[in-house]
Amino acid sequence: MSQGTQKKFEFIDHTGDIGIRVFGEDREEIFQHAGEALFEVITDLDTIEPKETRDITVEADGWEPLLIAWLNEFIYLFDTREMLFRDFAILSLEEHRMVATAGGEPYDTGRHPIKTTVKGATYHQLRIFRKEDLWVGEVILDI
Repeated sequence: MSQGTQKKFEFIDHTGDIGIRVFGEDREEIFQHAGEALFEVITDLDTIEPKETRDITVEADGWEPLLIAWLNEFIYLFDTREMLFRDFAILSLEEHRMVATAGGEPYDTGRHPIKTTVKGATYHQLRIFRKEDLWVGEVILDI
């Protein structure tokens, strides 16, 4: 995908919460862009430097639940380890399991202004689908 011509994600209006719609040439890009969108909701993505790499493995019962598990793993890492991420590499992706790496750094109050506190990714209006030549994922974040 030419990143210059196709946007990675956009925000969806949703009462009381934040919706994200992510785009990709394949499912791997959907997961990568969902990670980027999540951290753009939390802080300014451009302030995060990929100083550390974490191995991430998530399992779930299908593509949509896997997306929820993926996003909630990052919310957990932010809540418990104060880690922010911006670079995502999918090493293996199957319908029930994903192995990836994420590059980021610890939260720094001086460099990472918190825009929104995210409680979790929800199943409300969750979907991953193909639209013409793109994959699209939609998820609502509980804030």
